[in-house]
Amino acid sequence: MRLHIIGSGAGGSPGSRRWRAASLLETGAGLILIDCGVGCHYKLSDKGLLADIDYVLITHSHMDHFLGLPEALFQAHIDGRTKPISIYAPRIVEETLRIVSPHVLKSSKYPVRIYDIKPGTIISSGVKIAATNACHNTAEEAYSFRIEAGLSILFTGDTSPQCKSIYDLGRGTDVMVHEATCNQQYADICAKYAHTTTQEAIADANAIGAELLILTHIDERFNPTIYQDVKDVKRPLIVAEDNMIINL
Repeated sequence: MRLHIIGSGAGGSPGSRRWRAASLLETGAGLILIDCGVGCHYKLSDKGLLADIDYVLITHSHMDHFLGLPEALFQAHIDGRTKPISIYAPRIVEETLRIVSPHVLKSSKYPVRIYDIKPGTIISSGVKIAATNACHNTAEEAYSFRIEAGLSILFTGDTSPQCKSIYDLGRGTDVMVHEATCNQQYADICAKYAHTTTQEAIADANAIGAELLILTHIDERFNPTIYQDVKDVKRPLIVAEDNMIINL
């Protein structure tokens, strides 16, 4: 497995220090894109991967997690993609795609298959992917995903800490990719908008027994101290950076 960090930023973070949320997981059973913030199609095209992605998983309908998807689908069409793509997304995301991308969905050179997400196993052929509800009550629907293809890897998406459903799905996972929107100075901001601080994410990873923790969805305004805050943490941990490739 290899994890490509396409965008490691949060929705409210200023500037382009970190692009919006997007990660690409390479497995022996296919390529999986988790979220697709604005501009992710540029980086995927640069990597030559737009024609090869098998599955897209969208955690929730906030713009920083899916607004790049219409452009990615269109660019894949322009690039001559013929391979089908399967998208698992909340209802609002599906509705948005059908409004802004009617040509791609109806007349593209490749089939675009869109599925609603329900908690439980959503894919079981080759790679196993299960979904559960995240504790992100500022979105109508929000999901976390556990992906198993040799190793097990949990993507929390946006969530409050100590989320029981995520604990139940992720317990014993090899790798946890967890949001870290704020530091402790701005913990009240995270609590208000149902996000997690760096220290809370570390506690979540310890609680489920994840061997490796990868911190992402980092807000440059509300979490400027992330590297100082993890310096003395006694566990395997990586702070995600855009364009990073992590061998798992």
